[in-house]
Amino acid sequence: MYGTVWGHTLEQDGSGFYNELFSALTSEGLNGQVDYKPMPYRRARTQFKASRSACLYPSALSVLKAGGDDQPGLLESQSLFQAQEHIFTRPDSQPPRSLADLRGKTVAIPTGSIMAKILKGSGARLITVHDETAKAQMLMTGRVDMMAGMLPNEHLIFASLGTHMAAYDEDFTLLEAGIGVVCHDTPENRSFIRTLDDRIKSLQQTSAFREKLSEAGIMETSGIEASLNGITPAAGPRLRFVHPGRRSPFSNIR
Repeated sequence: MYGTVWGHTLEQDGSGFYNELFSALTSEGLNGQVDYKPMPYRRARTQFKASRSACLYPSALSVLKAGGDDQPGLLESQSLFQAQEHIFTRPDSQPPRSLADLRGKTVAIPTGSIMAKILKGSGARLITVHDETAKAQMLMTGRVDMMAGMLPNEHLIFASLGTHMAAYDEDFTLLEAGIGVVCHDTPENRSFIRTLDDRIKSLQQTSAFREKLSEAGIMETSGIEASLNGITPAAGPRLRFVHPGRRSPFSNIR
């Protein structure tokens, strides 16, 4: 299992939100069965592609396909929660409402991410950044006009910096995807994914796991619109980021 190290939310030393979720996910039933190797984002993707026995976390088939990694023979687990990609501006600025608003702007994006493909042709000048905290700092210090980022990651990053959350238009979503594990389709991995799905279902019923998601702004919502690029269809209730101040409580657990 290759973990895509990106910074504060998934560090190579095993700390961070996504590492903590993975530790909880594999603490029962899967303990000792998974060789988890966090490594730099692009290296993790390369290693995953090269090994038929490998899996990738956190990831989603829709994200890989959007980035051009539409290789056959992949399968994915159930999602831990839904994440959304937005364009962010400084808290005192008007966030973009469409790709047209990016023309002539300098936009920071994660190195090796699918944002380079999604924002191609927008007229923006794209600056690649290797670390999610550095990307947020570039925005707040005015080194870039905007940045692309995923929720709940950016909520966690700005909280760690002790500053106001960056502004974004919640109706302008570049991508929405269920975050889980993607593996190459082998008999062993099919069995592993079935076990993982059972564990995810069980974990999502525990108060500790629900509280962990709640702290990151991930709550149960309904009536979600399809993403702009059509990657994720409209669906019913699911766990997704809801900006603080606009949260609705979990309807079935509180």
